[in-house]
Amino acid sequence: MEVSSEKSKVMVSSERVNDASITMDDEPLELVHKFKYLGATLHEDGSSTVEVCTRIALATAAFAKLGKIWKSSIGFKAKHKLSRSLVSSILTYGCETWTLLEDTERRIQAFENKCLRKLLRISYKVHVTNESVREIVVAYVGPQEPLLATVKRRKLAWFGHVTRHDSLSKTILQGTVEGKRRRGRQKKAWCDNIKKWTEMAMYELVRSASDRDAWR
Repeated sequence: MEVSSEKSKVMVSSERVNDASITMDDEPLELVHKFKYLGATLHEDGSSTVEVCTRIALATAAFAKLGKIWKSSIGFKAKHKLSRSLVSSILTYGCETWTLLEDTERRIQAFENKCLRKLLRISYKVHVTNESVREIVVAYVGPQEPLLATVKRRKLAWFGHVTRHDSLSKTILQGTVEGKRRRGRQKKAWCDNIKKWTEMAMYELVRSASDRDAWR
């Protein structure tokens, strides 16, 4: 396997160390605070906020490019399908790895509400609640899974998949790190979302996820 020194970067994820000197072919590699890997933006603090905002921005740009379709006379049902396949898929790319905070959840919901209002041609000047917008959508195309619910479902499915297979992902997910935790409130971890949504402890989650059908 050949490794490209031009495409290789160094990122330090630590509260105590902020520098690392790594060379390749006697050339020092660039130290960065974030970088893209397989299309996803990884940040040194381990949070998903930057990645979620980036995905929302990309999805917003894709939605804007299809403006002629949204303004056309084709039916809402067709527009909704196109939006789900061409726009929502961009936002949810790699969502299984996200650690969702309350702020990022609101951003995802706000993006979806904005898109639905555009498809329905409801001006922002008109006072229509988000609940009313969803009722209109249901009347046109039937019950639909909200975008945030899709993200949660895919993340839960990924947890079950990792739990049932012996792999590096499982070791990272269920393993522990030596040392003391820092003082004060701890940062929200990936598994904290799973625990909150299921209202189950980690040992209960591992036991439940081992049964594929029950977990589904």
